Amino acid sequence: MKLFKKINIGPMELKNRIVMPAMHTGFGSDEGYVTDRMIRYYEERAKGGVALIIVEFTAVERRGRSATHELLIDDDKYIPMLSKLARAIQGNGAKACIQLHHGGGKVTERVSKNQPICPSVLEEYRNNYGNRPRLLTKGEIRKLVLSFGDAAVRAKEAGFDCIELHFTHSYLVDQFISPRFNKRKDAFGGNIENRIRFGSEIIENIRKRVGNFPIICRVTGSDYMKGGITTEDAKANAVLLERAGADCLHVSVGISKNVVSTPPMSIENGCFVYLAQQVKKAVKLPVIAVGKLSDPWLAEKVIVDKKADCIAIGRGLIADPFLPEKVENGGIEEIQQCLYCNQGCICKVLGGETITCVVNPSVGKEDAFSYTQSDHPRRVLIVGGGPAGMKAAIVARSRGHDVILAERKRELGGLLKYANRPPGKDQFDQLRIGLIKQIKESKIETHLNQNVGKDFVAQINPDVIVMATGSKPVIPVIPGIEETKIYLPTEILEMEQIDANSAIIIGGGQTGLETSEYLAQKGLKVTILEMLSEVGANIPKRNRQVLLNRIAKEEIKICENRKVTEINKNGVSTVHFGKREKYYGDILVVASGAKPENELLDELESILPKLKKCFLIGDCIEPRSALEAIYEGALVGMEV
Repeated sequence: MKLFKKINIGPMELKNRIVMPAMHTGFGSDEGYVTDRMIRYYEERAKGGVALIIVEFTAVERRGRSATHELLIDDDKYIPMLSKLARAIQGNGAKACIQLHHGGGKVTERVSKNQPICPSVLEEYRNNYGNRPRLLTKGEIRKLVLSFGDAAVRAKEAGFDCIELHFTHSYLVDQFISPRFNKRKDAFGGNIENRIRFGSEIIENIRKRVGNFPIICRVTGSDYMKGGITTEDAKANAVLLERAGADCLHVSVGISKNVVSTPPMSIENGCFVYLAQQVKKAVKLPVIAVGKLSDPWLAEKVIVDKKADCIAIGRGLIADPFLPEKVENGGIEEIQQCLYCNQGCICKVLGGETITCVVNPSVGKEDAFSYTQSDHPRRVLIVGGGPAGMKAAIVARSRGHDVILAERKRELGGLLKYANRPPGKDQFDQLRIGLIKQIKESKIETHLNQNVGKDFVAQINPDVIVMATGSKPVIPVIPGIEETKIYLPTEILEMEQIDANSAIIIGGGQTGLETSEYLAQKGLKVTILEMLSEVGANIPKRNRQVLLNRIAKEEIKICENRKVTEINKNGVSTVHFGKREKYYGDILVVASGAKPENELLDELESILPKLKKCFLIGDCIEPRSALEAIYEGALVGMEV
């Protein structure tokens, strides 16, 4: 495969064309130091065969720190731990790069302890934290050029093989480059040459100070917003950055309401490759493409078709660090594929947490998840064949325990059976299929259509019981609901044909929104009634916007601040700021959430004291997502 042919970036030779891009992990310390946990995380990915690892964004000055636990490189005191990280990556076969960054106008005062800074003060602009940035002076711009240079010198001294300059994602340098944000009238604003002057001077200063040391620039291929960077702008910018001394361009996208740099599963694979292709036409430098490229055949085609020179695989290497090695050695079917659900990675760090992964619960806990053989094999009964129960069974069996898995329905999967049914979520079925495959390969004794009670437990005679009984729908107390035919979202999502023209959905959370889109694509006119002031409040921001963008294209009426007061054959009555309203539909769907289903505990109360242990995992503790279910299943599998 051409994917595994060597390539040079400046004087640096890469063993293949696969690059791990910078992705914030949250594993850094509060003070901005590299931690041993972070080193272990990157070390594991280096072992997997990737050619180049670009360590997550690292602030060149403290006021440019835009995320909690972001690394710092503004002082020599950070060099020893940075050096330890670089050596760990290199010692396991990969080249080590570090991304130099300044958050600019996107910085939160809570993290940086300073007011955000930007090229221009726009009356309408507030960042995501409600902070209004202030204008940078020319003198401050000159100092920042030197700060980037100082950071590059420290990176080289720490032993990194190259640096990457973060010139995209609407951070400081990108704000200078973008005509949407840069309204300056001096030498740093106006035409393209002036807007990119800040970035060019950063590169030129670094080149003078570090010599023939590889410099990668991560740049914006398009902002996807009015007045922002266009593809033609990106090509012109690329020429100027090449002239300034860049060795490679890593083409990403701006961040706006119309697009996100971490596209979810509903967006097609390879979605941003065309931007890299356009930039590549303008320069002679190697170009790195991004955008859901963990499918090895797609990645190979991008290289073969000369749309890019290297492939960035980010979330795919979180899910499976050994993806490159498996591809090179013919083990493509063994790859633990990323779902692009964003649940454990980007959505976690945007919430100020550390990353994890739905399909790989060992992320950031590489040493703890060793799955070593148990010294005391036990007979383990797992009640519930959803994601939590299946993962617990797989891990416990791998450690040598005698595992029995009981599921009351006719097939395994739990709510994962329905997760792939809404539009744009088909990849979720990979998770269900993969877990079932592992259950079969592990030869776990499985009982389907099995109601578990005292007699069954006595028959199995386990040492340990793991309760993974899941959750059940909440049916709200509304006058008339008991006399009305209602549907649950799971019932709707099982229907291929729906004999109706319209539907009302009570509940505008994630389940209600996804069900509404499913019905709309079946041709129904859908009305969502939500009692809160906004729909999708339980969806992480990055995924929420993508879903709302899709729903806006369908014939779906969203009615917020509506409290349902009565349901009867004549329709659904609501109150909206004191005003009574009525809505009509052929079918009524109730998507009011879920509650734990753990009644079995009461029935088995007399048995439990006789067991060595009893565990509760997944939704039977509290309804959440597959992320928590699988993580808790893995933990229990190691503990039994």
